[in-house]
Amino acid sequence: MYERICKEETIAEGDFRIAVASTQLIVLVWPENGVIKAFQGVCPHTNAPLADAEFDGLDLVCPIHRWSWNMHTGEPSHPHATALAEYPVKVDAGVIYVDAEGVAPIFAAP
Repeated sequence: MYERICKEETIAEGDFRIAVASTQLIVLVWPENGVIKAFQGVCPHTNAPLADAEFDGLDLVCPIHRWSWNMHTGEPSHPHATALAEYPVKVDAGVIYVDAEGVAPIFAAP
């Protein structure tokens, strides 16, 4: 079930923000030359929130151990990182909706 997250105007291309959908912390991101995406908002390595992550418009970098992910795909750009779970996104009449129901965050094997 899609939940209203925010207005599209509250996120700019090349930026990200943290939000909650279906009780899950998500990263809502608009990578440069891409479309708005939603990924799990916690690091698969440490389960730490990615609210303080660095974002250069393409890669999101966890502030704890510097794991990084390509925000077009959610795939790791750091050699030992684990991919991020992706949630369906739709934009309708300038409002962003995310469906996080049934999609669990991915965590690295211990």
